[in-house]
Amino acid sequence: MKGLLSLDNKFFKFLSFVGDLVILTLLWTVCSIPLFTIGAATTGMYYVLTRRLSDREGYIGKDFFKSFRQNFVQATLLTLIVMVMAYLVYFNIMNLQAHSVLFPIQFVLCYELIITIIYIFPILSRFEMGTFQIIKTAVFMANRHLFTTFTCIVLFIALIAICFYNMLLITVCAGVYGWLTSMMFMKLFRKYLPMMDVDMEHTNAEVGEMLEQQAEKERLIEEIKAQREQSKNERQEDFTPPEDPYLL
Repeated sequence: MKGLLSLDNKFFKFLSFVGDLVILTLLWTVCSIPLFTIGAATTGMYYVLTRRLSDREGYIGKDFFKSFRQNFVQATLLTLIVMVMAYLVYFNIMNLQAHSVLFPIQFVLCYELIITIIYIFPILSRFEMGTFQIIKTAVFMANRHLFTTFTCIVLFIALIAICFYNMLLITVCAGVYGWLTSMMFMKLFRKYLPMMDVDMEHTNAEVGEMLEQQAEKERLIEEIKAQREQSKNERQEDFTPPEDPYLL
């Protein structure tokens, strides 16, 4: 009976996990309402989820808004760039003649834009890069890891379809998609940066503490050596050799 009521019970852990996804979906939805902030909200969502996958526990709201604030400018700029590119591609498709040489190119651009968007904000949530460097990296990874790319697209379409049949699932839709895709992204990211799971701030603090401890040890060793040297000199000064009886 105690096992059933324990907070470590798998059932309670699952309920806690679902509750976290509901909260995260709510935060993402509210912060995405102005539309131009959807990039910052998505970055915050991936920041929370990828930290969990790196075994870094924290508060969902605190971590979400920390990333939202820190990446707001860059995420918003990326969102606006994506929106402008999407509008240009849409405008060209609607206005170019079908027999135009540029017409099929627009579909290629549309495809590249869609798969690039999938990676932009997860990358921003975990790496510090310039805006255009993030875009280049997203394009590279989207085309290099096509299985992951298409899986993300299928998941997105599947979740949208499921939500049409059960509107209640909307409350966890964004969180579930973020969690499933985060597992795939983290697997890819670790290939390029195996040490990414290490909390560098924590590591730097540990290194600093180790250096302080080492300096303290060296200082104590120097003090002990100085005390021994001083004690040796004092013994030599206090030592009076006995008089030779044969010299009397």
